[in-house]
Amino acid sequence: MRITRAAEPMCQSGTALNRAEWHSLSWAVAPSRTSSVRTARAARYGAIRANQMRKQRFGWPRSRPAAWYRGITGWEGHLRIIAGVRADVHSMTGWPRTNLIAVLYPQSTIAFYRSNGTRERQLNGERIDPTDYLQGLYYGLLEGRFLFDFVHQENLTPEALKPYNALLVPNAAYLRDSECEAIRRYVASGGSLFATFETSRYNEWGMRREDFGLSDLFGVNVAGEVTGPFSNSYMHIDNPHTITDVFKDTEILPGQEFRVPVSHIKPDSTFLSLIPHYPAFPPEMVYPRIPRTPEPAAVFRQGSGNSGNVVYFPGDIARTAWKSGNPDLNRLIASSINWLMKDQSRPATLDGEGLLEFFAWETEPGFALHILNYTNPNSMRPMIRSFYPIGPLHIEFRVPAGKRISSVRGLRAKRSLQFKQTNEILQLDIPSVRDYEVVALT
Repeated sequence: MRITRAAEPMCQSGTALNRAEWHSLSWAVAPSRTSSVRTARAARYGAIRANQMRKQRFGWPRSRPAAWYRGITGWEGHLRIIAGVRADVHSMTGWPRTNLIAVLYPQSTIAFYRSNGTRERQLNGERIDPTDYLQGLYYGLLEGRFLFDFVHQENLTPEALKPYNALLVPNAAYLRDSECEAIRRYVASGGSLFATFETSRYNEWGMRREDFGLSDLFGVNVAGEVTGPFSNSYMHIDNPHTITDVFKDTEILPGQEFRVPVSHIKPDSTFLSLIPHYPAFPPEMVYPRIPRTPEPAAVFRQGSGNSGNVVYFPGDIARTAWKSGNPDLNRLIASSINWLMKDQSRPATLDGEGLLEFFAWETEPGFALHILNYTNPNSMRPMIRSFYPIGPLHIEFRVPAGKRISSVRGLRAKRSLQFKQTNEILQLDIPSVRDYEVVALT
């Protein structure tokens, strides 16, 4: 199994994050602090479960994981960390089953989008990085502390999507007809969809369709060529909606740098409309010439019958959030995801200060909660200089009906943790996390 740099944390950005190529897990030149978090992330994203994938795809025996780990890390210390975690949890080879959100990894788009046969990618003359759409969504999920899984484009089937309540698609511009149909069937069966920008605009060969391949789900049609880049664009809140209720004191929200012009919809179904861009300077020229337009800046579709909800942004909201750092765009993304989940309770929540990543796995003896601490003074660079320990952290975990937890142990700290279970809700506190922690619930 290989992991892309897109699986790196957003706080450790830089050139290492912005590559479309696939990389093996080899970090022999990385500082020890960075590599320890990467090893923990490897346990989350691949090193623990990759052996199962390889067995399924290539028939490799389970007796090889140690050798395989050694080959991908080259560090015996990392092997001892992973081996220690595996020994304590007994087995973590199963796929995560506690997460309700799937994020599509759009491999074709990352590999070929706007390439025109060259390495450099440009959109309307602006140099772009095709991973930024995924980076921005990932960062929003990180900040919102959502639990989610990645689903690779090659695994985009109704069966693979069935366990999830929502599918998030960050500008998957290149999609096969079969992949569009898998998404369509997923929504028809009750799954919710979040999509952005040029998703489904092209087929797998990069041939542009006359309209979105998923226009029936988006509820709008393509009405022109991609516009932008516009750094000073905005959206107007036309009608109240649960998604925009998080913005109490304004009718104006930041817009996106690029967007696809789309057809108009009914005024009472237009919740966010486009405000055309206007100059950002000089100060006396900074005002909107047109306060609002009938063109939707977002589409929020309530599912009917058994079908799921749909949120579609014609603009590159995730990329703009990632490039600009505007918190309102991240709030809008998070609010959209919450609405898509239809008030479904999260499998686990974590409260406490710090920039971190939080994941939950179901294991053979119970459950494992992964906490990766990205809080450090070099957070916007690829390497971690030193850690800022975080804590205390309060976790609430929803235990499946009929199960009781008898032991909670911090595997990194090598200590038992006090906990309280009331019906299906288990609560526990972690005093401190330096780099990472794995909490085993058995």
